[in-house]
Amino acid sequence: MLRPLPLAAALAVLASPVAADPLSDVVSRHLAWRGGAAFEALTSVHQQGRVEAAGLTGTVDAWTDRKGEARQDVDLGAVRELTAVTAADAWTRNMSGQIEDLDAHMADDARDGAALMFAGALHGEGGAKLNLLPAETLDGRSWSVVRVNFGDPDTYDLFLDPKTGALHALRAVENKRTRIVRYGDWRMVDGVRMAFFESSENENAAANAKVVYGKIELNRAPAAELFQRPADEATYAFANGASGTGWVDFDFFNANRIYIPAAVNGTPVQVLLDSGAEATVLDKPFAEKLGLKTVGELPAEGTGGSSTAALATGVDVVIGDMTLKNLTVAIIDLSEVEKRIGRPMPVILGKEAFNQLAVDIDFQGHRIAFHDPARLVPPAGAVAVPVKEVGGLRAVEVSVEGRSPVLLDFDIGNGSPLLLYKSFWEPQKLLDGRPTSKALAGAIGGAREQGTTTVKTLKFGGVEFHDIPTVLSTPGAAAVDSDRTFGNLGLPVISRFRLITDYPKDTLYLVPQADAAAKPFDKDRSGLQVVAQGDRLKVAYVAPGSPAQAAGWKAGEEITAVDGHTIGADYNGSELSKWRTGEAGRTVDLTLADGTKRKLKLATYF
Repeated sequence: MLRPLPLAAALAVLASPVAADPLSDVVSRHLAWRGGAAFEALTSVHQQGRVEAAGLTGTVDAWTDRKGEARQDVDLGAVRELTAVTAADAWTRNMSGQIEDLDAHMADDARDGAALMFAGALHGEGGAKLNLLPAETLDGRSWSVVRVNFGDPDTYDLFLDPKTGALHALRAVENKRTRIVRYGDWRMVDGVRMAFFESSENENAAANAKVVYGKIELNRAPAAELFQRPADEATYAFANGASGTGWVDFDFFNANRIYIPAAVNGTPVQVLLDSGAEATVLDKPFAEKLGLKTVGELPAEGTGGSSTAALATGVDVVIGDMTLKNLTVAIIDLSEVEKRIGRPMPVILGKEAFNQLAVDIDFQGHRIAFHDPARLVPPAGAVAVPVKEVGGLRAVEVSVEGRSPVLLDFDIGNGSPLLLYKSFWEPQKLLDGRPTSKALAGAIGGAREQGTTTVKTLKFGGVEFHDIPTVLSTPGAAAVDSDRTFGNLGLPVISRFRLITDYPKDTLYLVPQADAAAKPFDKDRSGLQVVAQGDRLKVAYVAPGSPAQAAGWKAGEEITAVDGHTIGADYNGSELSKWRTGEAGRTVDLTLADGTKRKLKLATYF
């Protein structure tokens, strides 16, 4: 939830020496301004200072080596994050103290940041290349802009004084997210000009940060142990010497959400299991009920956009005989998400439940078990599928309509079968000649209008699925905008297997159900998105090109009965609630709040 702070100052990069031209002139002035020969000889940087981020204050201690090694330790009191990258390894410690692999993209980001701190990048170290962009105005001044690229979609734009070569700011675009880092309080340290102040401006203001360095040391060799991966201490414990929980029954709400009986700090509660949550989340009223003290305001991204979250420490989650100990959790008002899902959501249990454990989910039996992964024996006939670390979460390879497999986020918390990002569907021309519509989709961060269509085939875990209702993401600052994964695989697909996750071994074990491929997916054929409100359904959205639009339905209208059955408190998740996904050609009788009645003939419209 808290993104690593920028790895200090950035430099322009030149692929190889060239004859004098505007680009090399700008770079040469910058090199001279940074310190000339002393800067060229720079081999390591050690920075210590104070940081303000997420409404918290604390310390930062960062080491960067010209070989591409980097370590950053940020201590904000309630949150301490540690990240280290070498040529052979990359790891991070999350908010709850678990050690995780840093995915290849994030490791490359860190290595790129390290390369940008040294003059060697000007000679092509790290595969860096640059271009001189048109001059831009930033903070009321015109700057020369040098774009640095390391061979991937990410870019780093350096704003340099056209006369002196002084570095004013860096604009970094990583995984389609933009931040601007401004530098100040430049001082000479051993002949090299270094910035003792930096501030970062992000798309989500909650991610903004300021750093004031009190100490910068150059050319001091860091101790090798600084970069060694620490032991991953268990954040879980089983009672009475057990190695697992045994089976725990869960409520498979609406056949697309897993609610598990648990206790949080001693209070019984149903928790929603969500492998797509980067941290466990407590609803704000529930956190207040527990008396948790919250601090800070961190950025939070969901499928609906960006939001903010407070933090609380010292949270224990008990499921059966297992305790997840001393978690640091996010606190968010989940009331709008609850309305869309149709059930209270006091707790979202995130990836901390998966990182160190083997999790066995029997969807047909509606039961789950948590195991010590060292004692896991996969069931006979299970298909082993790699699950990769990407962006702090996990992703799996999936083939869409026979195309080469691409990485999709592995998301047990997604109640829809499939979501595809624009970075996939647009270049693949997936929509050409294909019926489409729109829907409101999202969770944390709100709901927003996104496209809908039907994917003909999808292959995952050795099974080919057919006619999959699919959400098409629109660009924006959300967890559904990426060029590192290309979509999101949701629970209606995943639940067609017996599933065992073994994150410590980066593996899923899948046993397909007998009807996994043949069973049709639920699909809306009404065009009405409704929200249950007491004794009525309020129309939240009318899909373009749908039967409801053709019949003249409008958002805000209220339904009090379906086929003569009144709407009650038990509507959500009931058989009655499935009327929208009935067979094409069926006619549904709907009674409105004013007593009028309408007939709606269901049809396939996307």
